[in-house]
Amino acid sequence: MDIKYNDDVYRPAEDTYLMMDNIKCGKKVLEIGAGTGIISVNLALNNHDVTATDIDDKAIDLIKENARINHVNIKIIKSDLFDNIYDKYDTIIFNPPYLPVENEDIKWSGGSDGFNVTSRFLKDAYMHLNDNGSIYIILSDLTDINKLKNDFKNYEFIEIKRCTFDFESIILYMLRVRTCPQ
Repeated sequence: MDIKYNDDVYRPAEDTYLMMDNIKCGKKVLEIGAGTGIISVNLALNNHDVTATDIDDKAIDLIKENARINHVNIKIIKSDLFDNIYDKYDTIIFNPPYLPVENEDIKWSGGSDGFNVTSRFLKDAYMHLNDNGSIYIILSDLTDINKLKNDFKNYEFIEIKRCTFDFESIILYMLRVRTCPQ
């Protein structure tokens, strides 16, 4: 896989590889906030039907370029989360801006609690899942993950893997929609 980068688009880091190396996707996949498109390209190379979105024009251009140079067909949509998404998917992937900081770069600033974008995502994500579909999302232990779980009881949060650094742990969760919310 050959991936081009751009200084204006979030460069793949530990969180990207944590997700890419540990997800198990259904056939039809949606990646929200795809950035460079590295995860989407990897999935398309492995015969998944992939739709990649981003809110940023530079990211959209980079996803297109990376799909082209890797000879994969990816549906690419400019969208703020689910604004321009009308289909349902087996798997939805999102590596949101999760750091609990304000007035920083939108690539990593999740607002004061770290959940500004994540909460908006979770409010609508279930409506875009096929039956028995799953969501993969990265969260940081610098945030109050238990509060997020309590706010979104319609999801079952299953920890898949975590990476620990000097100052934080990032955690990959798989979410499933509860048939009977708690």
